[in-house]
Amino acid sequence: MSDSPQRSSSQARNIKLVVAYDGTRYHGWQRQADGVLTVQGCMEAAAGRILGHPVNIAGAGRTDAGVHATGQVANLHTSNLSIPTLNFRRALNSALPADIAAVSAEEAPPAFHASGSAVAKTYRYRICRRPLKSVMQASHVYHFWPELDAGRMAAAGARLLGEHDFRGFAFAAERRKNSVRTITGCQVSEPDEELHVAVTGDGFLYKMVRNIVGTLIEIGRGRWRPDRIDEILQSRDRGLAGPTAPASGLCLVHVEYPPW
Repeated sequence: MSDSPQRSSSQARNIKLVVAYDGTRYHGWQRQADGVLTVQGCMEAAAGRILGHPVNIAGAGRTDAGVHATGQVANLHTSNLSIPTLNFRRALNSALPADIAAVSAEEAPPAFHASGSAVAKTYRYRICRRPLKSVMQASHVYHFWPELDAGRMAAAGARLLGEHDFRGFAFAAERRKNSVRTITGCQVSEPDEELHVAVTGDGFLYKMVRNIVGTLIEIGRGRWRPDRIDEILQSRDRGLAGPTAPASGLCLVHVEYPPW
């Protein structure tokens, strides 16, 4: 898992990376036009300098502007056989900005793809519930006051489980024809003065998690009953769901793959 196996000079390598980043100053993960700062763009520039050739780094999730990650997964192909993965990770971290880090690097099978091979992703949303906002963590939590009823939110979240058409929780201008996804977990927890919502599924529509959280907040504050979830799923009407929760509280924490 650390050093590269012996290979012939004709073989290419597929390197899997687990990546963490503070997304506050980035316009999301996905590479954009020149001059637009993105996580993918920074990583490709750094990796290219180290490996000695241009690289394309694929990410498991296209996190939006301001969204963070502790368990983003990426992969890249390279013909450079001389750098062990451990040394590559160290060199990459030296070349990356302070708010992006390669947590691990390992050799992956040639067919592995960070997005296409993924079977599940987990996002966590952090809500700060104390009356005084958390200044030092303002870019990593959503400060919300008054009090939220975590029990009501958990009951509502349970109604999301299973395979459903999540068009009602998608971005209003969502263009993908297939909006059916499977949610396998929606857990609400209360660590310290925060409330966390963790959502696991086989895939997510644009802003889907943040729209789910915004809806759960409206239920937690007593505006709607938990069965509002059923109405949104059945109607597929985005107008019935809650507002989009701010990007600052969202983090991609884990991507699951089949064993190889």
